[in-house]
Amino acid sequence: MKLSPAPFIRRSEALSTADPSSGSPGVSFESLLANSMKKVNDLQLESDSLVNSLATGDVEDVSAVVLSAQRAEFALRMITEVRNKLVDAYQQLGRLPV
Repeated sequence: MKLSPAPFIRRSEALSTADPSSGSPGVSFESLLANSMKKVNDLQLESDSLVNSLATGDVEDVSAVVLSAQRAEFALRMITEVRNKLVDAYQQLGRLPV
């Protein structure tokens, strides 16, 4: 089984191709965040599917199920931390004197 890094840990190819000096926008933060959340959701759904298959006896490799569950848990923790940092930054902006 081939393991791939979490989608939001590796550098996005789209971000690396954007030229900051050209003035043209690369990938928007909104789309980057939305894509990351979609990938986390996909990992959760894949893990749920494998757990259901394990429960019905359709999976022979238990380690694949465990790895999938851990990958989904890690991705969820990472996206939760990103959310927490964004909320914290927003609250700090609200505390700035005008």
